[in-house]
Amino acid sequence: MKIKALYLLFSLFLMACTQEIQITPKVLPNAVVGQYYNAKIEIEKVTLIDGLFVDTSIPINSGLKMYTGVGQLPYSEHTIEIKGTPTHSGQYRIVLEGATRNAYGGNIYFRKEYDLVVVK
Repeated sequence: MKIKALYLLFSLFLMACTQEIQITPKVLPNAVVGQYYNAKIEIEKVTLIDGLFVDTSIPINSGLKMYTGVGQLPYSEHTIEIKGTPTHSGQYRIVLEGATRNAYGGNIYFRKEYDLVVVK
């Protein structure tokens, strides 16, 4: 009986130590050439260490623009918005990276990659 209780406590401890930052949506909806597109990426409201790193392969002349820091203060950088009317089809990569602290003083690193597909 004691072994089962220790196993249960150890399992609960491991679950509490492994925290994953929630980023939604899981995938971006497809965009269509000539149709207005608007999608938001939301990161869980946590305190980021050294801000958020955002990289994209969306070209300047694609008709789409990515806006960072469009959320509510003090978590404004937790919202990224992609909008515009795409002018040609393609597939583009969006990468988000950052870190926050966990309850034990350690860091939680996260990385999320999106593929934005523009179809005809």
